[in-house]
Formats: sequence, C-alpha cells, structure tokens
Amino acid sequence: MIRALIDSNVFFDYTLKQGDSVEFAVRIFQKIFVGKIQGCVSSSMITDFYYVLKKRTDAENARKMIEMAYRTLTILPVTHKTIRNALDSPMDDFEDAVQAVAAQSEGIEVVVTRDKTGFKNSGMTVFTPQEFLTFLDK
Repeated sequence: MIRALIDSNVFFDYTLKQGDSVEFAVRIFQKIFVGKIQGCVSSSMITDFYYVLKKRTDAENARKMIEMAYRTLTILPVTHKTIRNALDSPMDDFEDAVQAVAAQSEGIEVVVTRDKTGFKNSGMTVFTPQEFLTFLDK
C-alpha cells in the first residue's frame, strides 16, 4: 500500500466540497477509506484543520471532520527535531517544510497537493490530486 502525505488543501477540498479539485479529493479519500492508500498528515495540521473548519462551518462540524481525520488518516508526529530540520530545509515555505520533514522521518516519499511549488526542494515525489490518481491507476 502506498503511503502519501495529504496536504491541507486536498483535505479542505474533500471536507468543504469546494474548488476545482473536489472530485479528485473525493476519489483519493475513497481510496483511503477502503485501504488502498495510507493517507498521512502531520499532527500540527490537525489543529490547523480544526481552526479553518470551525471558521468556515461551525464547531460541531469541525469536530466531526477532525474525528474522521483521526479515524482514517495516520497522524505523523511533529517534534523538536522536525522543526529544526524544517528550519534547515532548502524549502521556501516553512509550513510545507514541516509537513515534508514529518513525512520523510516516517519514510513517506510522496505528497499530494494542489500547490506543487510549496514542496519544491523537498526531495519528495509531488503529485497534484489528478496526477496521483493517474499514477495509482497505472
């Protein structure tokens, strides 16, 4: 089974059902739900997810979506070392660097994101949701 870091924008496409990539995000999460993909997010993203979802919907819905993430996604630790390595990373986007370092420390080499430029210089294989689905169907 392939393990992939799921970037926040893909999670929000799925949970908020907005944007041009909703269809692809839904298909990716369907594959996660049936065990064809191990979707991963960093622990720091969980609080960010809650914050955004609560602002965009309400606290009850935000908690339900966090519960879904907790049950279906692997939550990767963000440690003191993760932050140091992200600060030392050649990546321009610190938030994405934290995600990449957390994933790589767990042996994950693939990230799925709508913003491929954020993961430039990460050393990871970076797919858009559509590219990732095409890759999986090969």
